[in-house]
Amino acid sequence: MTERVTVRVGPESAVLVLGTARDRWRDAARDLRREVPSVLGPQLILLPLGAGSAVLAHVALGLGTGAAVGLLAAATLLETLAFTLLAVGESLLRPGRLEFSPPRAPVRMRAVRAGRPGRWRPVAALGQVRVAHRVTEPVDGDPRPLTETFTVSATGRPTRALSAYDVPGDPRRLVAQLTELLASAGVPVVLRTARYGWRRGDPPVLLSATPWHAVGPGGAPVDGEPGPGAGDGPRYPAGP
Repeated sequence: MTERVTVRVGPESAVLVLGTARDRWRDAARDLRREVPSVLGPQLILLPLGAGSAVLAHVALGLGTGAAVGLLAAATLLETLAFTLLAVGESLLRPGRLEFSPPRAPVRMRAVRAGRPGRWRPVAALGQVRVAHRVTEPVDGDPRPLTETFTVSATGRPTRALSAYDVPGDPRRLVAQLTELLASAGVPVVLRTARYGWRRGDPPVLLSATPWHAVGPGGAPVDGEPGPGAGDGPRYPAGP
């Protein structure tokens, strides 16, 4: 499953694949569900103003009741679409791929959105690449299985999120690929693992989290940093 986010090396460039089009539309739908209150809130606030405008159009301009109501509905629809695009804009604008050239020691990169490549930029524009790994495990006999997801972000990009936080799998192979690709450009690639636990009927609670650290061959932390499982986060409270 991690092949949805992976590095593919070709003869002319290396490409960081950041999920599928289906992933991005699912992310946009998720963001929209999360932002529903912010989308509908302005509509409720502006509804009296819209109703007043419809009455004014009915009285002052001589529009029929049906035309005035239609005008109000059209204005409300346009406002809703505008607020919706603002709410999910980051997900829709997230690049599908990052292309690096030349493939073995890249000096430039460009984002590809909806199949359209952007302008070339220095690889150093990425700043630092961060891979956040989330492990959610059952506690106290909860029947749900252990799950692993991760996201990829860059500290130097205007749109920092590169992949959604529901990409399944262990990201350490991807971290090794990115480290090899970006080492010559001096762009650090770091990993952080956060472990969560869930009990029946409760939302996930943070168990532990590692500091951000570079990962060497085989997933081992470098520079003596703690590896996954060495936690600095709060522990799940003991059961009754």
